[in-house]
Amino acid sequence: MKPSPRLCLIPAAVAAALTAAAAAPAPAADEPERRVQVAMVNFTDSRIPDAGKLETALKDNYFGATGSLTSYYNEVTGGATTFKAAGDDGIAGPVDIDLAATGCDTGKINDLTRKALAAKGVSEDSYDHLSLVFPSEKAGCDWLALGTVGGGTTWMPIGADGKMSMTALVHEFGHNFGYSHHMRLRCPDGDLGEGCEEDGTSHKTPMGGGGWEAGLTSPELLHNKWLTGGEVAKADKSATYTLRPLYGKGSGVRALDIPLGDDRLVVELRHESGTVDGEVQGVHAYRVPDGDYAKSALIDPTPDADESTGGDAPADADALKAGAKLSDEAQKVEVEVTKAGAESATVRVSLDGVAAAAPAKAPEPTKSEPAGAANDARPEGSSNDARPEGSSTELAETGGDSETTLAYSVGGGLLLAFGGAFLLKSRTRKAATSASPASGRHSR
Repeated sequence: MKPSPRLCLIPAAVAAALTAAAAAPAPAADEPERRVQVAMVNFTDSRIPDAGKLETALKDNYFGATGSLTSYYNEVTGGATTFKAAGDDGIAGPVDIDLAATGCDTGKINDLTRKALAAKGVSEDSYDHLSLVFPSEKAGCDWLALGTVGGGTTWMPIGADGKMSMTALVHEFGHNFGYSHHMRLRCPDGDLGEGCEEDGTSHKTPMGGGGWEAGLTSPELLHNKWLTGGEVAKADKSATYTLRPLYGKGSGVRALDIPLGDDRLVVELRHESGTVDGEVQGVHAYRVPDGDYAKSALIDPTPDADESTGGDAPADADALKAGAKLSDEAQKVEVEVTKAGAESATVRVSLDGVAAAAPAKAPEPTKSEPAGAANDARPEGSSNDARPEGSSTELAETGGDSETTLAYSVGGGLLLAFGGAFLLKSRTRKAATSASPASGRHSR
């Protein structure tokens, strides 16, 4: 029997459209591509008021050379995967479907639109992602945006002004690549044992309230094999490692992957590069449950939430400063940041209770490029397999302003009765100025 679809809603507001990004690097000819098809949809009782104006806006939002969905993902993947418009320009329609908007029936909107596109000669074989754009006024969707987790479909309702949240768009495509909502684990004094508690979201990725000006985290890049080869050091013994910034030109280790019992601990250095990470700085560590990199969570060692979160907090407020330690006594793991600079960081890893020896003198890694420059492609040996791990019919919603609570907690997830099926959901509500989820998640 085919499983019921699962829904995942971001538990807080998505910010208004953010500032435009700079140009993405030119893709290499032999790199895999992700083809994106956008469909403008008319209902029987609700139509797009100015299709020509909307089409122009969508071309910029999805496929513009700067400040677009494709320029963002082309940049953060570092050329390991390239994104492009399907067909001639990636925009189809408006297509008319025999369905009233009221009720926001996502399944029928998807099915009827795909059939309408096929009738116009746009087959499902011609695209990897389908983004459905439709008028929101009568639909009454209680979310700002929706995307399949580990799938290829997004739903993007628009208002009469035709404006779209770029953060929501980038976020929903992140769900397409399998990412969960990115949470924060507060572990006072760096104790990774039983004392860690979930405390909001990480603000280090668009999947965790960071907005689309933040790059993806190293675990998210690892999940899709967008960070491989010499860019990743897997710690299998006590040693000292040098990290260079996660984004930017040059060679060197971008992520340190450390065993932590059944979990993993991933350490990275973030610094402004190209169009991303202007507000994400310093050394950060993430816990990866059961080795599932799509479900990592930021480790925040600060004891007080006010010290590391909030709009007025410095970009590196919750970063691991020089001298900071993370430890798990039961697993006999200790990680110490011995140097934390803008261009490099040094991390000492002790496994099985064996202290790491003092590092030998080594040359500094190549400096990253200044802000505004484009990233280079990944080094030889990088994987070009950009398909998300696994395939899920799970959905993830963004935003919403309904005050009705429809979800019921079951086994760490949320079940929602909808059309006779049970849908797993976690929730985000719209707000005008914040992209910070506050509670709930789709799975743990």
